[in-house]
Amino acid sequence: MSAKVVTLLRRFVQSKPGLEQWAFLDRSSDTKPLRWHDIIGGYRTLVLAQPGAGKTFEAKAQATSLCEQGKLAFFIRLEFLRNDFEQAFEVGTAEQFADWLTSEKEAWFFLDSVDEAQLDAPNALEDALRIFGRRIWQSLERAHICITSRDDAWQALPARRLVYEYLPHGSIQLEEGNKDGHRPADGMQVFRLQGLNIDEIRMFAVHQGVPDDKAFVAELKRRSLLAFAENPFDLIALTRVWTVDQTLGTRLDVLNRMIDLQLNPVRKPSLVKVDVARRRTAAARLAAAVTMTGKTKICCPGGTMSDERIDCRDVVRNLDEVELATLLDLGIFDDKVYGAVRFRHREVRELLTAEWAASLLGSAAGRQIIEDLSIRERYGERVLVPRMRPILPWLILHDERIRDQVMEIDPTVAPAGGDPAKLPLSVRQDMLQSIVDDIAERFT
Repeated sequence: MSAKVVTLLRRFVQSKPGLEQWAFLDRSSDTKPLRWHDIIGGYRTLVLAQPGAGKTFEAKAQATSLCEQGKLAFFIRLEFLRNDFEQAFEVGTAEQFADWLTSEKEAWFFLDSVDEAQLDAPNALEDALRIFGRRIWQSLERAHICITSRDDAWQALPARRLVYEYLPHGSIQLEEGNKDGHRPADGMQVFRLQGLNIDEIRMFAVHQGVPDDKAFVAELKRRSLLAFAENPFDLIALTRVWTVDQTLGTRLDVLNRMIDLQLNPVRKPSLVKVDVARRRTAAARLAAAVTMTGKTKICCPGGTMSDERIDCRDVVRNLDEVELATLLDLGIFDDKVYGAVRFRHREVRELLTAEWAASLLGSAAGRQIIEDLSIRERYGERVLVPRMRPILPWLILHDERIRDQVMEIDPTVAPAGGDPAKLPLSVRQDMLQSIVDDIAERFT
């Protein structure tokens, strides 16, 4: 069954002007949201979005819409340009492109780099831009070029002056004294694709078959899940949970269901049975490795290792390379960028890290390791280790002994994350009383 297509009027925010270096990636903005028709008039445009936000769908749909309006528009995946330029067109054709080169018409090009999984090094994306620039060199002034990208993929490039070098236009000029490309090129506009708002979430849910969209959104608010619902990729998972269970349950329930559904996505019928528990155990070990090392990138099988990456083969020993590659291609991870992935959501990573920690509590040695990682003594007082602090709200749901120690040191840990609704009533009452007493003591 093909995925349902939902057409939404997505919003964009323009980057703040005059920001130094990579600060233009700052998510904050004082400008009002814009629509596609506000930004496609520019000749050089960069659209940034987080994984799963729908930038590929949006760019392709916009190219199709312009074609339907009688304009020349093309959607091209950058990763295909190096191998076969003529086959890289998904909207528009190589023949139409050739005809445009000899005409005097303007054209719109949407260069999609969402599939960075196909790019094995940062210079691969640079090569693609250079190849494309050479092909349209004689007609660059008539080309409206919109590039879509993830933040980290674009940041990995040596400098933003790539567009100035390979896709120059009369409206773009580098400032004097900044030839290194550390300041944005004048004339190149940068926008960020915003998350879905409440109305868009409801519309999306209806198209996904949710019968009572108002009840669904109310449940998202009640369970503090709107941050997940802003991303179309995750909203699909949430609607699947709602459709199957007719409830979202607590935060822990929903995250567990989302993880399991993403570890076992609905695919064509197969005789091969997926061991979700085995995949989840492997994912938990990877989450723990990311948390403990502070390294966010996980090197995929066949990828290039470096000091800032975690080697998945060293962490997960119960899966072979094919199984590992399959795991890292699933929804709990971002799209691959230059042979590496990251966990898509911080909370999912923290929950899985807590599962890994809980799995060690069954032995005296393992318990000692987790307690030492979580609690230290400083100047005669017991304190919580900062690196483990985001994990503890989830871990205290697994073990009474850890819970009592953590709550004695700092009762504010439980409501700071995790799912306090899963704690015993007596613990929640004591936690609330302790917090109230602390507030009263501070103001008396």
